[in-house]
Amino acid sequence: MNRGCTIASVVAFIIGSFPLLAFAFLSPGISSEGLRGYAALIFGLATLVGLAVSALRRKWVWGLVVAQAVLIGLVLFETFSQAALYIGT
Repeated sequence: MNRGCTIASVVAFIIGSFPLLAFAFLSPGISSEGLRGYAALIFGLATLVGLAVSALRRKWVWGLVVAQAVLIGLVLFETFSQAALYIGT
C-alpha cells in the first residue's frame, strides 16, 4: 500500500510542480488565474500530504516534501505579497 502511495505522490509531484512554478514565477499569483489557480494549489497541498505520508517509510521522500513545501510557499508569497517574484515585472 505504501509503495503505491509513494509512486502516486512522486508522479503527482512531477506533474504538479510545473503549474506551481508557473504560478510562482510567470504570473502574479493564483488569484489572477481564477479557478485553475486554486485547483493547482489544492492539488499541491494534497500532493504535500501524500508525500509526507510516504516519507514516513522512505527517508529520501523528505527531499520532495521540502521541495513541495517551498513551491507552495513561493506561490502563496507571490499571491499575498507585493514582492512581484514573477518574471513579468
